[in-house]
Amino acid sequence: MVQISDVRILMIEDDEQDVEIIRELLEGRHSFPAALEHRSSLAEGITRLHHDPAIDLVLLDLSLTDASNLEAFQHIQLVFPEMPLIILSGNLDPSRALYLLQKGAQDCLFKGHFDATILRCSIQFALERQNLWLELREKNKILEKLSNELKVANHKLEKISAIDSLTHINNRRRFDSIFLAEWIRMMRERQPLSLILCDVDHFKAYNDTYGHPAGDKCLQQVARAISTVAKRSADCVARYGGEEFVVVLPNTDQSGAVHVAEAIRTEIEALSIPHCSSAVSQYVSLSLGVASIIPSKAIAPSQLIELTDQALYMAKKRGRNRTHTMELIQT
Repeated sequence: MVQISDVRILMIEDDEQDVEIIRELLEGRHSFPAALEHRSSLAEGITRLHHDPAIDLVLLDLSLTDASNLEAFQHIQLVFPEMPLIILSGNLDPSRALYLLQKGAQDCLFKGHFDATILRCSIQFALERQNLWLELREKNKILEKLSNELKVANHKLEKISAIDSLTHINNRRRFDSIFLAEWIRMMRERQPLSLILCDVDHFKAYNDTYGHPAGDKCLQQVARAISTVAKRSADCVARYGGEEFVVVLPNTDQSGAVHVAEAIRTEIEALSIPHCSSAVSQYVSLSLGVASIIPSKAIAPSQLIELTDQALYMAKKRGRNRTHTMELIQT
């Protein structure tokens, strides 16, 4: 059992005889270090509770001159919700006692039916339960804080896991997720979904000529340029792999996608990144493949990717630094 020391007890009781009984029980041979203060009305008790030094526990009589029935209990709980309360009563109905315990009273003692040991145990257990409650509350606060920090960390981790570390645009994993979600959405809305696959022309030769750090910088510039063009909230620009990039264009038909692809190609040309090892331009250039489909249950999402990849292959085969489109032939 936890030892009580320097406990400040406030007894709110309008019967002086009952106050003396409690005082004698606290000061008898079973006494323990506790200072008992007394106030004869609820108003005086509330005033005392507002003053320092703080009171650790309240012994409360329910029948006071300025409060009847449950008024005193409810008022103290409202103003001092964390204050441990022990109810003292001479005629408390057992069902009412149970109600008070359910509402937060630590104990209910019936006048004339308890001795010093019972009073001491009641006070000690009330304070122990209060301490445990306060410890639990602090631990819950810590857990809540840790939980919030974990949510933030998980959000950051999710964001990091979806972003390409070099170019800081969406990675292949994020593309897969967005592409499938947009496929389903466009199928539901019966609207076209377009893809653009972009490949930096002769990028291996660029790396061999200028070095990998320059190659990394080149990819970063290309990623920013593509993002500058495909900037609608629903558009998704991702690094597809190596020197390849992909753009998802919801609610965009083939002509609209070709327009975006040409704008991207022009934007890359405007960067004027020297590429003396290129066979198609003195600057870094892109080959782009474009394909569009109105998604349906009869078409697999992978078919649009394959179609776009074929369009990119044809753009390279026909001389690079150009946009090529492919259409799905349905039977």
